[in-house]
Amino acid sequence: MRPTNRYAFHDELHRLPVTVTLDNLPFGVALLRGDGFIIWSNMEGARLLGRPQAALSGQSFPEIWAALTDSAPSLVLDRLKSVSASREPMARATARLRIGVAGETPVEWTCHALDHDGRSDAPSLAVSLRDLSREEDLRSERDRLAAIAEEAPSPVVELDRDGNMLYANPVMTAWLADLGYREDGTPRILPQRLSRLVAQCLRSGEPMQGLEVSLPEASFSWTLCPMTSHGLVRGYGIDTTRIYKTQQELILTAQEMRDVNRRLDEALTVAQEAARAKATFLAMMSHEIRTPMNGVIGMTSLLLETPLSPEQKTYATTIRQCGESLLHVINDVLEYSKIEAGKLELESIDFNLRDTVEDTLAQFAQQADAKGLELTGLVHANVPIALRGDPARLRQVLTNLIGNAVKFTQQGEVSLQVFLEEDSPDRVAIRFDVTDSGIGIPPDTQAKLFRPFVQGDSSTTRRYGGTGLGLMISKQLVELMDGHITVISSVGRGSTFQCTARFAKQADSPQAIAPSDDLAGRRALIVDDHESSRRVLRELMRGWGMIAETVEDADTALHRFMETMMADGTPFELVIADAIMPGKDGLQFVRELRQRAEGRTTPVVLLTPLFQRGYAEQEQQVGPVSHLQKPIRHDQLQNCLRKALALTSEPPARQAIRPDLSMEERAPAAHASRRPSLLIVEDNEINQKLAARMAEKLGYRASIASNGREAIEALAKADYDAILMDCQMPVLDGFETTRMIREREAALAAGETRKAIEGQSPRHIPIIAVTANAMKGDREQCLAAGMDDYLAKPIQLETLRSVLERWVPVPILPSGRIGRRAIASHSDVDTFDLAALEANLGGDHHLIRQLVVLFVDQHRARLAEIKTGLETGDATTIERAAHTLKGAAGNLRAGKVASAAGRIEELVRQGRLNDATAAYPRLESEVLRLVRILDRHRQEYDTLPRVA
Repeated sequence: MRPTNRYAFHDELHRLPVTVTLDNLPFGVALLRGDGFIIWSNMEGARLLGRPQAALSGQSFPEIWAALTDSAPSLVLDRLKSVSASREPMARATARLRIGVAGETPVEWTCHALDHDGRSDAPSLAVSLRDLSREEDLRSERDRLAAIAEEAPSPVVELDRDGNMLYANPVMTAWLADLGYREDGTPRILPQRLSRLVAQCLRSGEPMQGLEVSLPEASFSWTLCPMTSHGLVRGYGIDTTRIYKTQQELILTAQEMRDVNRRLDEALTVAQEAARAKATFLAMMSHEIRTPMNGVIGMTSLLLETPLSPEQKTYATTIRQCGESLLHVINDVLEYSKIEAGKLELESIDFNLRDTVEDTLAQFAQQADAKGLELTGLVHANVPIALRGDPARLRQVLTNLIGNAVKFTQQGEVSLQVFLEEDSPDRVAIRFDVTDSGIGIPPDTQAKLFRPFVQGDSSTTRRYGGTGLGLMISKQLVELMDGHITVISSVGRGSTFQCTARFAKQADSPQAIAPSDDLAGRRALIVDDHESSRRVLRELMRGWGMIAETVEDADTALHRFMETMMADGTPFELVIADAIMPGKDGLQFVRELRQRAEGRTTPVVLLTPLFQRGYAEQEQQVGPVSHLQKPIRHDQLQNCLRKALALTSEPPARQAIRPDLSMEERAPAAHASRRPSLLIVEDNEINQKLAARMAEKLGYRASIASNGREAIEALAKADYDAILMDCQMPVLDGFETTRMIREREAALAAGETRKAIEGQSPRHIPIIAVTANAMKGDREQCLAAGMDDYLAKPIQLETLRSVLERWVPVPILPSGRIGRRAIASHSDVDTFDLAALEANLGGDHHLIRQLVVLFVDQHRARLAEIKTGLETGDATTIERAAHTLKGAAGNLRAGKVASAAGRIEELVRQGRLNDATAAYPRLESEVLRLVRILDRHRQEYDTLPRVA
């Protein structure tokens, strides 16, 4: 009985024993109807066609083949029809099939016409498929092995079982041409009785070594290796012409060792030369860029000191900011060079992980607020927070990741979550997830994202800026912390950067969120339109034991508040609401809540952006409301909730003033009777004008020498209080000039030239190096040459002021009455606001004097700590000293010092030690100016008893 459906023949085939045989074939077979539809395929065919065997029946072979080979189904069908019509087999063809994700599979295929009895469901075509992958691999392996022989520096031959040469590599061919053949036709370079040796080698199946050939022209040692499966022998020769037979192995080994060592030495020399060339190139480029930038930034700074219209001031400020941005780029490149050289090391100190994370987030609050982004952070409950490691480098990594997230996100949110990956008694592995809703990263870019100088694509670089070094530096830092960094991103939907790091645990390392006895069991309603913010609040409050419920808008919150009250008569004890929400904002919500009798007395905490203005006045209109600034910090939220729930009334602790510190001795300012004179040694005309103008603005008299020789001549004619010395100059550079000046001073001191230079007493002239080089070791080189201090171009006014005041301060001429007027005449209220200080302390002059004495006594120690920390890279010391100095200056109402110290503190928290070093001169200058004013102010209180 004939089958009555299209699959009937398929069913018949399955019942035939031949299908078992076909299934075991090493190549694929597919039986097709005349229209190209598959009736049956064996297992290998199904594998190559990328379908289950049972699913192939009834499928269109042309459609499947076209999809696998990226061709047109109609062309495949035409080829099949041509075979069916001509009854001639199709010429064998090769194709590469894309099967799944395993890549491409090379296949050879052909098609044959089959005889059939006219049944429409009977197969009329047979397609055979042969996987060529193994053949390609073998061919590749053969080519690789052949290449080894071809490139070998020694003779290599292949012989048949009779000793006939089947193959010779190029070296062997050259020796054959030089040495020729014996009378019996065998090559002279090969051992005698070669056919016997070959037969013996094949019989034993073992290599034959040490087969010596000694000729007048050369000597060789041969090794014959059997290839028994092919009936061949491969011979490898070693030239032993210059080696004595009795010392063959020893001398050969020694020679090979000498060759290896020589190559290593050559490679080391090349690497050292390349490193020196790279360092020289970076130094040269730094010099070449910094020299013109010195003029741009310096002249702009001077321009900003002159009367300008608002529009002109905006233009000038923009120019200076652009110049400073270029300097940041240079610093990034130098940091990259330091990493490449392996000079980057981590410190190991105690730190609080939660504080580090929250401080890092806080620095982006203003930037995120300006773009309307929600910025959140959460250290999950089970994460230990008392750790030991390098918090500055961790902040540097997080700063880069969060900064990128904020930069590349135009709307939505940026969040940082911290998870515990691994925990042991003494170490932990922590994972940091930085997620944004920004532009996303294309897949092809993700693979190369952590390479240097890579940042998305060229359009992204033009739009968002940056060097493309940040992620590479972050990757290196994370790997130094025994971690790794990855990215998960989708274009248009945002990105998540995940990095892990390992830290040691302190002896007592509490978890990030611990239950709170006084908050446990309290019911709270959270209203925020951002899911990430709701999640942070919910996790924190539930970790403290509170019962927290979240909703996303004001109307739902009001409904839920009343619903809960009506359900069990127990309202929420606390409501936390975001101030800025779509529809009804936080203030409108509170206003409507207060209109209900049930909500009039419910404590409300309003979440406000850190830099949002005007909420205090609006809050007064809706009654008592606590407020908390975003991004949310653990301790601030906990204290705010306690205060809102009236769980604590403890006033903040008052820091005691230490009256037991003595005044330090201070040397009187040199040259108080006149303006100090500077000799500026500089070959660049623009830099000459800039340095001279800056010096004059700072109260100095300036003279100019265009090179070292002119400087020596100028010193012979006049005295100078200090020298600003450029290092790279024609005729006589700064290093050689300094050496000659120091020799001259030594001669004067020894009295050797006292008669020749009458009237000049030996003294040490401060020489301050001024150079556009900013590579590691430049400062040390200048100091080793006899210079006293170091300034890197571009020079800024505050930096120059700081250095000069350290060596030759401009004297403050005595005035008549000292007091508030004297202070005002020498500084504005930002330096020292005496009126504000007196108002704050209620006119307590005795306390003011104590504060002044404390600051004057301690300022040098704090500056020394900061400077030493910058030189050694001790971020913790810098941050602590800067914080202390900022607080002390704030107590004195010394705004400029407080601002400068706070700037350094913030830069160090971000891990930007290079920028902190650049900001130090301004801090030092402001502190020295403040101390001089305070010294004068203190004279008003001479009648008061000194602090013991």
